[in-house]
Parts: sequence; structure tokens; C-alpha cells
Amino acid sequence: MISGALRGLRLAGWNGAMLAPALALVGVFVLIPSVVTLAGSFFAFGITSSAWRFVGLDNYLQAFADPIFWVALRNNIIIIVGSIISQVGLGAILAAILDRGIKRGSTVYRTITFMPVVISSVAVSLIWLMIYDPNVGALNALVKAIGLRPPRLGWLGDPSISILMMLVTAAWANVGFQMVLVLAGLQAIPKELYEAAALDGARGLKAFWYVTLPGIRNILVVGILITTIGGLKVFDFVFVMTGGGPANATQVMGTYIYLQAFTLGNMGYADAISIILLLIALALGVAQLKLSRRG
Repeated sequence: MISGALRGLRLAGWNGAMLAPALALVGVFVLIPSVVTLAGSFFAFGITSSAWRFVGLDNYLQAFADPIFWVALRNNIIIIVGSIISQVGLGAILAAILDRGIKRGSTVYRTITFMPVVISSVAVSLIWLMIYDPNVGALNALVKAIGLRPPRLGWLGDPSISILMMLVTAAWANVGFQMVLVLAGLQAIPKELYEAAALDGARGLKAFWYVTLPGIRNILVVGILITTIGGLKVFDFVFVMTGGGPANATQVMGTYIYLQAFTLGNMGYADAISIILLLIALALGVAQLKLSRRG
């Protein structure tokens, strides 16, 4: 018994030693910055300021009274909803086509569709900046070729459509990931279920509703959760392509936090917005997980 206890302690010591580097990295780069951000949200200070002035909840009250904060939050919601429809929806359609409709060359099509996922988001943004360019962009040439007129202010300069252009860019970059995710779920559904459903008269849409959809339900929930989190923390596409403009039409929480912290020097206010964004992300994540378990 003593030797067994010693063996258990030795194993626990080895496990602790193996985990220690990872825990140290998490503590230094995640835990400590999170605690500092939470504490800083109750103070007013600049990025190079050595003096922190305690303001209590003033930073949070300022956020709720700030119209640009609500504009940024609204844009995040638009991106979340639009991304779920475009990325998860289109990814599911492409996965169904690859699973059922394409018998030859499916690996090639899958590779081509997935390719944008492995490209740097900054590179993707620069590619689409060239496509949207009002002078030499391919999109303008295409629109003119079919007899239509491009927007007078440009695809990214028109406040009424600039956020939609962001959605197109994000969809192109991420739909391949959703496609692979859903495709894995589709291929995991036993073929016997479709055969049994066919014997009961469930074919086509009925088979999709009663066999396919329940089979990939949890996969879709995961895809929606990943897309929601990505829509909340979106930064790189917006920062590179528009910087939050024109007239805050594409301003999101991430770029607004950056603006307040590193351009205007309101670190305390930026910390408060970061904490609000974290709470929103946690609430949405918990809600989606509860809905998935309920079903």
C-alpha cells in the first residue's frame, strides 16, 4: 500500500512538472493580463501614465452613455448574424454538395475551398482591398462588365454597404473551415439510417429533416458558437481594411478598444469595454451551450 501511495505521488509530481510550463505561460500571458484589465477598468490612466486615478464604475457608465460604443456593438451583432448565415449556412451547403453531389475530385474541391482558412487574415484583407479598389479593383470591373454602376463612394467608402463588404471578406476566409466541420459530421452519420428512413418513405427533404439535421445538430451548434465568438472579437479585417470607418460604419468593439487605448490614451475606458465584451461573449457562449443540451 505504501509503495502504491509513493507511486501515485511520484506520478502526480511528474504530471505537475509536465503541466508547469503550460500553466506558467497561461498565468503570465492570460491570467495576469486579465486581472490587470479588470482592475484597470476601475481607474483612469493612460498607456504611459504612472498615476492611476480611481473612478469606480465611471468607465462602465461612460460606455453605456457612449453612442459610438453602441454603434460598435451593433456592428458586432450584424457581423455575428451575417457570419452565421453566410459561413455556417454556406459551409453546410458546400459540405452537403461534397458529401452527396460530387463523386469525383471532391478532395480537390475541398482543398480549394479550405485554402483561404490557412492564409493570414492580414493577407486576406490586403487581397480584398485590391478587389474592392475603386480604380483598379476586379469587383468594379465585373460590375461594369454586366452593365451595372459601382457605388459612387467605393465599396468600402460607402457607409451603407461597407459592413456588408466586411461580411463578404470574412465569409470567403472562413467558410472553408465550416465546410470541413459540417462535412465531418455528415460523413459520421451511418448510411443505415438513410436506408431505414427510405424504407419508411423519408427521402429527400424528409431524410434531411429527420436524419441529417439531427445527426449534425451538435456540429452546427459548435460552428455557430465558433462563429459567434469570432464575430465578437473581430479586429484584423476591420483594422486593415477600414480602420472602423467610414464615419464609424464598420467600427467594432475590437477596433474601438484599440482606438481608446492606443490612439486616445484612455486605457481605463478601454479596459472597461474589454470586460463588457468578455461578459457578452461568456453570456452568449453559455446560452448556446444550454440550448444545445436542451435539445
